[in-house]
Amino acid sequence: MKITQLLSEHKFFFLAIFWTILITTLSLITIERVPSFTLKLQHKDKVVHFVFYFVFVIAWNLSLMQKLKKFKVKVLSIAIVYGIVIEVLQYVLTENRTADFFDVLANSLGAILAFVLFPFIVGIFSKAELKN
Repeated sequence: MKITQLLSEHKFFFLAIFWTILITTLSLITIERVPSFTLKLQHKDKVVHFVFYFVFVIAWNLSLMQKLKKFKVKVLSIAIVYGIVIEVLQYVLTENRTADFFDVLANSLGAILAFVLFPFIVGIFSKAELKN
């Protein structure tokens, strides 16, 4: 195994851990003020959920590249279950956050699309790396 590949996987592992902590924190804290620069986008909350879990699956799959065949479906399953658990925790642990089926749906769709597009994303990065 190339040392650069090993370092790259460690970098993605730390990114995956950071992203998981970020999702957990932002999902369970109370956000009193939303910055005024946010987009005037309908259902932006669902877009955020979608992006969170899209990146979650990409980051974890990149961190597990050497074991990808073994863990690819497990990462997808964990992402979907994690999204459900976070929604339940929002309902149980927070006073002003609620569980929302459509958040679970957005989380799951983001995870599934990342799962499907992952080979293409890796291919794009591989082509870019070969050019450099």
